[in-house]
Amino acid sequence: MSTVLNKVLNIGVKPNFQPWEMYLTRKINIVTLIAMFNMVAGTIFFLSLGYFQFIVYLVFAFFAAPFVLILNYFRNYVWGAYAFYLIGFIFFFFINMAEGIHSYVIVFYFPVIISLVQLLGRRETIKHLIALGLLCFFSIIAIAFGFKYQVMAKLISPEMESDLAVFNMILGFFTAIAFIVVVVKESLAQERLIKSMLNEKEILLAEVFHRVKNNMNIVTSLLSLKKNSSDSYEVREALEECRSRVYSMALVHQKVFNSKSIVSLNFNEYAKDLVKDIINSLNGSKTVKTNLDMEDVFLELSNAIPCGLILNELITNSYKHAGEKGKLIEIDISLKKNEGFNELIVKDNGPGIEKGNQNKPNSLGIELIRSLAEQINAEHSFINNSGLEFRMKFRQ
Repeated sequence: MSTVLNKVLNIGVKPNFQPWEMYLTRKINIVTLIAMFNMVAGTIFFLSLGYFQFIVYLVFAFFAAPFVLILNYFRNYVWGAYAFYLIGFIFFFFINMAEGIHSYVIVFYFPVIISLVQLLGRRETIKHLIALGLLCFFSIIAIAFGFKYQVMAKLISPEMESDLAVFNMILGFFTAIAFIVVVVKESLAQERLIKSMLNEKEILLAEVFHRVKNNMNIVTSLLSLKKNSSDSYEVREALEECRSRVYSMALVHQKVFNSKSIVSLNFNEYAKDLVKDIINSLNGSKTVKTNLDMEDVFLELSNAIPCGLILNELITNSYKHAGEKGKLIEIDISLKKNEGFNELIVKDNGPGIEKGNQNKPNSLGIELIRSLAEQINAEHSFINNSGLEFRMKFRQ
């Protein structure tokens, strides 16, 4: 029995559906079955009282309801939802006119409105919620004017109004509770499925970060081996630049893999490790002192990797040009949040850029910095301020 019911509830569910689409389709099928149950209950009630005039309305609604399932199957949940509510609004008008205002059959609009909001209260279906909400409003207006101008003759006697009112209130509130229970149950099942899928994706993404990090570490090791085996200073310098660039990217993946978040990282902690590695790798005749004044700024990966590469290029550039042999090179690095922006400042105590060429540096590293800054839509500038100072401002 449960297998058959589950097959009915899954009518219209397609393999390519998102979780919310699958459960929306199931919810429409569930409320349709509840509506059909109400038609059966109403038929039994009216037959027991001898009011055969109502059977035509109930039979119409009962046999029209499967049309919702058919549209779900051959079309999609949007068609099914429109069919369900249009059939319902038409049925409500005629049954209200036939039973009269004192029958309280209007209470069935409460579960209808609850189901409408629960089913279509999503960003993807908000326009359909508005359209059907307006149809619901106009159908209530039509019923109100129908009562006022008595567009149809009432089919029940005054003596039966109290019994009918009690029946409608009981069935109406039962329907509302049933709608709430089944819709919430399906929503909880959807939430569990989404959490399970997110957990799987986080595990897979963490594994991707781990593998990327390992592969990049292999590349940096190969570059180091090749650098150490070369007798040419120019080759060693070029290979070291490549190694440090790859390492700056690998470090991002390492930090993300070791952190709780897979979408951002603390750039302060990242920068400390990156600067330490760069200084250790230079291992030349010049002495470098770095002063870090950085706040805990969390950057998305799309910003963190370019910023890491920029920092790598600036420190390397300062080492090459900021001082003569035996002279202490000081590099000040600052990253702070300021009115919705992050501002990165890197300054050294070197000769700076030749006057008149602040906007036309011609080294590959500087061109790479410019390209990376443009990649994250950052405002950036090179200025002479007792050395070369680089400023970059970008959105958080």
